[in-house]
Amino acid sequence: MPEGRFHRADQRHLGGVAQDNRIIPYEGVLVSKLSTAQQEEVLALLRLSLDMYPEAALNSKMAEIRQHWQDTYFSWIGGISDTDAFYYKIHSPVIMVEFDHHSGVFLTNEKPEKFHIHTIVRTPNGGDYGKALIKQWEASRAGGEA
Repeated sequence: MPEGRFHRADQRHLGGVAQDNRIIPYEGVLVSKLSTAQQEEVLALLRLSLDMYPEAALNSKMAEIRQHWQDTYFSWIGGISDTDAFYYKIHSPVIMVEFDHHSGVFLTNEKPEKFHIHTIVRTPNGGDYGKALIKQWEASRAGGEA
């Protein structure tokens, strides 16, 4: 794990609490360099991470993700056995998904465990929570531009 990466509350997540619109560097391997089967697995993880979207919005987001496929990275921290806790991140200009097994803050597990997971799905590079839209709306109300 990279030095300084672990945070007691956010663990290995980079897009956690109070990280709104944080610019996070890409890390890992370009997904386009993976085999076709591996790329399909990454797409399946993305689709699973977005399964709360209505079908039309999901299809639109997946199309947007595919437009940026050449700039999409996959990174992994942890083991690969069935019992190992791990972290992964899928990151492109239009989406960042983080999955992490956590240790306990309020729970009693001192090490990351497979029963305690956190996921984060964000729009990277200043697009979180509609902040750019709010800024544009506020500017329009004030008679200016964002």
